[in-house]
Amino acid sequence: MHWEFRDDITRAMNTSQDKYDLIIRGGEVYDGTGGDPFKADVGITGDRITAVGDLSAVIADDEINVSGMAVSPGFIDVHSHDDFHVLSSPDVEHNTLQGITTVVVGNCGFGAAPYDTAAGRLGELFALPPEIEPWDGYAGYLATIDQFKPSLNVAALVGHNTLRLDAMGDNQEVPPSIDQVTHMAGWVAEGMDAGAVGFSTGLIYEPGRYSTTDEIAAVATVAGGYRGVYTSHIRNEAEGLLQAVEEALIVGEMSGCSVQISHHKASGGDNWGGIERSIEMIEAARERGMDVTADQYPYTSGSTRLAAVLQNRALTDGSGGIGRVQAEDVLVATCTERPEYEGHSLASFVEEWDLPAEDAAQRIVDEGGDHVYAVIFMMDEGDVRRVMAHPTTMIGTDGIPAGSRPHPRAWGTYPRILGKYVREEGVVSLPDAIHKMSGMPADKFQLTGRGYVREDAFADLVVFDPDTVIDRATYEEPKTPPTGMPHVIVNGAFVVRDALHTHARAGRALRRGQE
Repeated sequence: MHWEFRDDITRAMNTSQDKYDLIIRGGEVYDGTGGDPFKADVGITGDRITAVGDLSAVIADDEINVSGMAVSPGFIDVHSHDDFHVLSSPDVEHNTLQGITTVVVGNCGFGAAPYDTAAGRLGELFALPPEIEPWDGYAGYLATIDQFKPSLNVAALVGHNTLRLDAMGDNQEVPPSIDQVTHMAGWVAEGMDAGAVGFSTGLIYEPGRYSTTDEIAAVATVAGGYRGVYTSHIRNEAEGLLQAVEEALIVGEMSGCSVQISHHKASGGDNWGGIERSIEMIEAARERGMDVTADQYPYTSGSTRLAAVLQNRALTDGSGGIGRVQAEDVLVATCTERPEYEGHSLASFVEEWDLPAEDAAQRIVDEGGDHVYAVIFMMDEGDVRRVMAHPTTMIGTDGIPAGSRPHPRAWGTYPRILGKYVREEGVVSLPDAIHKMSGMPADKFQLTGRGYVREDAFADLVVFDPDTVIDRATYEEPKTPPTGMPHVIVNGAFVVRDALHTHARAGRALRRGQE
């Protein structure tokens, strides 16, 4: 296809400078708005985009010719669990090599503060280097990000489960006292003051599953006072999907938060197709004036703690939030104490040990330590496509890059959408897909200056080949980077160049509504 420089873009060059640090020449720009692409050069000075147009008459200290390639905003992973991983493995290769330039951490109710409680959940999976000291609250966490600089940007949600553990200790099955609710609310205030983007819950997990709607709304109201997002791994994604979506909407209405439904899905074969009704509920709420959106990863399998599979009775009656799954639908992904279990199906242990599926899973949890994660095949491909095509859906990996066989979404989410669902199957157009990955999440989470290719925006950019980009991460070889995505730029610096990580530590902490 032949592209001409757009007249209005070219005219904008008349007031631009004469030299740039970097020029990306000749690409097809998808600016993050969802609008049609246009041919343009992109000039970068420092950490900003300083020109978009015809820069053929000017020079730069560095430049790349990307003719035939797409140039888009860096992808924003709105559903990340890399709170500790961005510090333990600051190259964050599973993200950066697939074009992610910003992660939103603290999802599913598990946040980075208070430190001791958070470290008990995440520290064993992602051990921090000794030079990183415990941080004080979310202000300390974001300051630590700025000090040690991973290769991408980090925004944070305040996690309810972490706060509840801190407030209530082991006594989780009783309602919290007023003082304990006040304790949780105080931490939300600290986080939002520090620049957190919102408040998250994980209501199929310990201890969030013991909380009531009133408790959640009371704590979330603090975030609502800051115009924060309430993002939720809802209480039930199976037969109780619609009631769980309704609960999230109620929390949004009571708290004043906008709402984000995490990894929107219908789980368990008996519940497939229910996604049409949950989409209708989201649409109806938006018609009432609520700001309600969702996110998704592009797979028919999910991943969670094997203990949660047991707690939700997924291997017996399927009455919990996961629905009913079979032993052959469960793969051990991470097993810290028994790594030889990783990559094997639960069905293989059922056969080897001659145990019922639930007993075999419990034995794996007992032997494997606190951090046993499983990949679970539980979704319908038609539902995945319906959610992806809907205009309220943005994209997140939900990746947990631990163990030898993590879910391939940690490495493959974004190129999978661009290759399989855009180019090969046409489920969503390329401009719309990029909008779901960039401008839309930047606006939702108040990531000022991010998510768009425009003058004065931060220079977070991805260059990829729309004709060849594809994921290569599989369930057998999940830690495999994509192809067709040669360049990734964060705050004006190449983090990935010619498909190789540069080890540049260009990221920073992002604070709600601040540049």
